[in-house]
Amino acid sequence: MGSMKLSVPPSPSPTPRAGRTELVVTGMTCASCVAHVTKALRKVPGVTEASVNLATERASVAHGPTVDGRALIAAVEAAGYGAAVAESAGPEGADQDAQRREAEIARRRRLLVVGIALSAPTVILGMFAPAFPYKDWLMLALTLPVWAIVGSDFHRGAISQARHGSANMDTLVSLGSTAALFYSFYATVVGRPTYYETAAAIVTLIFVGKYLEVVARGKSNRAIRALLSLRPMIARVREADGATREIPVERIGIGDVVIVPAGERIPVDGIVVEGRSAVDASMLTGEPIPVEVEPGHAVQTGTLNGDGTLVVRATAVGAGTVLAKIVEIVRQAQGSTPPVQRLADRVAAVFVPIVLALATLTWLAWIATGHPWVAALIAAVAVVVVACPCAMGLATPMAIMVGVGIGAKRGVLFKDADALERLAHVDTVVFDKTGTLTLGRPELLAIYPAPGAREEDVLAVAAAVERGSSHPLAKAIVGAAEARASVPRLRASESIAMRGRGLRAVVEGEEAFVGTAAFLEEAGIDRRELAPLAGRLDARATRVFVAYRGKVIGALEMGDRIRDEAREAVDALRSLRVEAHLVSGDAPGAVAAVAKALKIAHWNAQVSPERKGEIVLAFRKNGRTVAFVGDGINDAPALADADVGFAMGSGTEIAMETAQAAIISNDPRAVAQAIRLARATMRTVKQNLFWAFAYNIVLLPLAAAGVVQPIMAAAAMGFSSLFVVGNSLLLNRR
Repeated sequence: MGSMKLSVPPSPSPTPRAGRTELVVTGMTCASCVAHVTKALRKVPGVTEASVNLATERASVAHGPTVDGRALIAAVEAAGYGAAVAESAGPEGADQDAQRREAEIARRRRLLVVGIALSAPTVILGMFAPAFPYKDWLMLALTLPVWAIVGSDFHRGAISQARHGSANMDTLVSLGSTAALFYSFYATVVGRPTYYETAAAIVTLIFVGKYLEVVARGKSNRAIRALLSLRPMIARVREADGATREIPVERIGIGDVVIVPAGERIPVDGIVVEGRSAVDASMLTGEPIPVEVEPGHAVQTGTLNGDGTLVVRATAVGAGTVLAKIVEIVRQAQGSTPPVQRLADRVAAVFVPIVLALATLTWLAWIATGHPWVAALIAAVAVVVVACPCAMGLATPMAIMVGVGIGAKRGVLFKDADALERLAHVDTVVFDKTGTLTLGRPELLAIYPAPGAREEDVLAVAAAVERGSSHPLAKAIVGAAEARASVPRLRASESIAMRGRGLRAVVEGEEAFVGTAAFLEEAGIDRRELAPLAGRLDARATRVFVAYRGKVIGALEMGDRIRDEAREAVDALRSLRVEAHLVSGDAPGAVAAVAKALKIAHWNAQVSPERKGEIVLAFRKNGRTVAFVGDGINDAPALADADVGFAMGSGTEIAMETAQAAIISNDPRAVAQAIRLARATMRTVKQNLFWAFAYNIVLLPLAAAGVVQPIMAAAAMGFSSLFVVGNSLLLNRR
């Protein structure tokens, strides 16, 4: 029974500081917007890198110590967009993000109702109703609110971009709908055919697509919302006078004592000071079996208390909790951009100007070939409306958001999108042995009683002698004895330890020895009594002999047990055509035994921390893409040298800091699951990018040729974005 302690990489604060600043950017609608904001931020003196994400509406900026948030905000605003420094890390900031998104969805829903209510009769009148007096004026009355109110976001964006000498998707939609509306008004006055239904449909159909896109983006944040739902809102705090009162969790301070009744979630990270219970941490770790906790054990925010009341002293609150750090890691990873997006970014930077130029050429070409200027205008409007930089902007970030969120739900945290992309190409996984494929702590594997002795007697004497020792083997022996109700608790005194050899003590008035065969021989035990118990020893194990009242009463076999999931983890990698290797600082016999048990052909023993890194680099020099999985300080060099470093959840802070991904579930099977997820995510990214480019390559010429009419173009533009979003959400089914 161990503590509930988890370790995750400390998340950087998003507040302005030398190093990195996170911004919330408003007003972005397409890939062109991303390109404009990125370019503006990179021009700020002292900025070394800027990554802008359309799906999360955030910018992550790396900079020197002379740059502050005000300079970055000014640069974004100068490009025609709004910006603010992101809220502080943790559940509160994520809550505010969720509330902001919900408010935006509600606002768009109201506008959508107005748009549909007015556009539907306009389209019916324009396309199906016969002529009647004042028909065109009625259509104008219906269309004008759609253009002015529902389309206000598009017009504001277009005007803002024009003021700053640039253009984006808003420009295209605003130009197309305005051209159709103004021409129709002119046609109404002079008595020509009108296109009011085109103006109304352009705004409403594209607005439908944008609304559904925002809703779908919200669905991609299910992982964060699920984690946030774990956090209790109210906590019971014990006052100095012993009284208990309920307060909001935000008011809890470090050192406060919190009472957690059975069946409730724990509101803080802390240490149990009173009570015993089983705590379910499955939502954080993925491990379904509750862990027994008692005074001295650590517990985390959001984990579910079982059948006993716990009294917990808070050691971390708010943004300092494990839950908050996980939420922040997921959010930052979802907002990062992988290298595969660079092509789309380069195209997006020039996409809208090219579309406007193409629309102008279309209009001129139709005029030059003898077509009426009205027909030329409609073809040009179709070109403007059908172009979709939105799909290019969403192709990568939507898939990354969903993929990172799925990983979090499965107990794998990615620090950034780069790690996800590299992981998709991994063909070699190097495992550290101890604590990764094995449990990392000695356990009692078997008891061998001497003739006439019972297993319970052997374990009782050994536990009595070892009870005062802090050695890992001693703790394992005592723990095994306490876990068996049939083992009596004996009293021991006068304990003397001989380092590396064993212990001597007086148990119930009789001399007892626990240790190596040589130690017992020195104590006067006949070698012939030890021989039958020596047996054939597993290379992973250590045999401890027990003597009492001058005779050997048995032996205990101790060893680091292989995790139950380890064989399945290696087999899963093999099925993905990924080669597994094993490295360890342990003796060759112990490493070879684990490798043989798990059918790992290649292994290295007695490896120093530096040598682990050299082994990883050797694989990479031979053209391999390598993931390293470890949990200790000695794994840090290899974690850093690998293409992707996985830190196991029980690992040290140094390992977690160095790695690019963390397995908080402590389950080695998660490595294969992560590789499978990364491959699926990158397939989705490529599908999305192919669709985004193919859509424009095919439909732009058709619109220029007059095959695709403006209403069809508006519907197609909205569908293209929805396809990219929907295809990304399909990852949830894999």
